[in-house]
Amino acid sequence: MKRTTLALASAAVATAACLAALHALREPQLPDPPRPSAAAASPAGEPASRTAAPPDAAAVAPDLADAARRFQTELARAAAASEQKLRDRLLRVGEDDSLTLDARLERYRDVLQAARLEAPDAPIFQFPSMLAEMFLRMQLVQRELAALGPGARQGELDRIRRELGYDDAAIARMQQLDARHEASWQNGLEYMQERERIAASFGGDAREQELQHLRERYFGDTAPTIEREERDGFFRFARPRIYGRN
Repeated sequence: MKRTTLALASAAVATAACLAALHALREPQLPDPPRPSAAAASPAGEPASRTAAPPDAAAVAPDLADAARRFQTELARAAAASEQKLRDRLLRVGEDDSLTLDARLERYRDVLQAARLEAPDAPIFQFPSMLAEMFLRMQLVQRELAALGPGARQGELDRIRRELGYDDAAIARMQQLDARHEASWQNGLEYMQERERIAASFGGDAREQELQHLRERYFGDTAPTIEREERDGFFRFARPRIYGRN
């Protein structure tokens, strides 16, 4: 990664040089000094039209602009490759089944710290929510969170976010969002149980009427949305839950 960082720095310097050259070419030019007459400028016996003309700045500018674009493209490609390597290293932390939640978080933070020392200005470090979500989406992390009760799980979510860069205000906002998600899921899971009972007990129009009443009772104004989703074969509370995310 250190080689990648040096390559990015070299590319950035070269890009700046190209842009400076472009800027210079676009600066207003002083009038050219008077040119000597054709007879004086041409060697004896040679026609004036064969005298070499100086390069035209307007013709050179597109070449420099194209070079600057190529440098910018290479710079972006190198940055993307470096970030992808970091993502791969972080995701590998989630593959070790022997780690506890605490140990997994510690190893995850170690990888981040090492990467931050080598490339402190990498864009990914500007988004704690992205780093936290990558950790929370790990299957083994979700397995441990699912095994906890609501209170203990919330405590772990708070700790994970704090360790990964959230401040107190952001953690408080996420607590409120987590509470809404928890209430929504509990309501939805109860609905699904009732739905199964109705589906097994009624048929035809009677079943549809019972399901409509059930949706209205559990979801109120959003009942039509739930109905449309179910007609399309999507049952939002039958999908996997990602604690800390939905």
